[in-house]
Amino acid sequence: MSKLIRFSKRVIDALPPQPATAKARECEYSDTEVSGLKLLINRQGRKFFYLRYRHAGRQRSMKLGNYGELDVSEARLLALKHRTQLSSGIDPQEIVTESGMTFRRFIDDHYLPHAYASKRSANSDDSKFKTHLFDMFGIRLLASITRQEIQRYHDELISRRAPATANRHLALLKRCFNLAILWGYMDSNPATGIRMHTENNQSQRFLSIDEAKRLWKVLSTEQNQIAASAIKLMLLTGVRREEALQARWEDIDHERLLWSLPMTKSGRQRFVMLSETALSVLNELSNKGGANYLFPGSKPGKPLSNARKCFQRALKAAGLAHLRIHDLRHTFASLAINNGATLYEVQHLLGHASNTTTQRYAHLASDNLRKATARVGALVVPVD
Repeated sequence: MSKLIRFSKRVIDALPPQPATAKARECEYSDTEVSGLKLLINRQGRKFFYLRYRHAGRQRSMKLGNYGELDVSEARLLALKHRTQLSSGIDPQEIVTESGMTFRRFIDDHYLPHAYASKRSANSDDSKFKTHLFDMFGIRLLASITRQEIQRYHDELISRRAPATANRHLALLKRCFNLAILWGYMDSNPATGIRMHTENNQSQRFLSIDEAKRLWKVLSTEQNQIAASAIKLMLLTGVRREEALQARWEDIDHERLLWSLPMTKSGRQRFVMLSETALSVLNELSNKGGANYLFPGSKPGKPLSNARKCFQRALKAAGLAHLRIHDLRHTFASLAINNGATLYEVQHLLGHASNTTTQRYAHLASDNLRKATARVGALVVPVD
């Protein structure tokens, strides 16, 4: 909740960083002089001016600038200018100025239509813009964004997100600016030359057999049985979360115990082999047939959007920690390998397009390889 104060240099300089123990990453203050003018302070003590407003029945916000780069009087003048635009029915985030196109206008009018027509991950791109990038670059002229600003954004993002997440944002910006050059909206890419952060993707959490059994037992008594069944199916098949949540009854072949995934991360169709246990989980669901989803959501005709809350409740009840839903996929692979499956078999069970990805589980196969070596030794050594 915003705290109401009269902005001044003396007052703002004295404001402390957001406590590290607070649930929210930022603390918000509202100016008593200009309606909607906000100051946000993060845990590192950085301070930002924002304008929050309502347009066309929707709550919106836009970043005005960093405190220090903008002083209080400049922030107020900029906020008042935008409020004047709002009074004329104009959303200040959607203005194309005489000197060029804004970042937001380019994304909304050009990049996103192209992405939705050509990328399966367009929804993810859209979310990155609305949640992060529009706040940072939305009202800026496309051609005025500098390499230094993008570098600063990339560096600051890892203070609250994983390096891999920051890298996906940088890759998205590079792609957008390349398309802007291709389509004639700018001459050079300001994201060129910015290096990706080092990612550590080798850290994986696997459930032991005992932990998997504890999780299964808790899921059987979970209040949301639709979400619990989705989690069970992920554990039993190793499919990705979205593959499970988007599954339809028409994709299930009960006779051949096969589940067809029409479109996977690799962009190709694949089939998942269903065990009798997996089939029993499906049989407990309400099978309405046709094009209905296995795991329907609260909105008619829509699938379950996320099983995270159910998963977190189950982890707490089972006494498990440091586990993501995606780790169920790792658990499936580790249990399969530790019970005799080869890396080749796991590659096809998980639907990896290349065996390079499957090599992350190679260390788990050492016992199987040792047994195979012992069998060869027993065959070639004569028995007296």
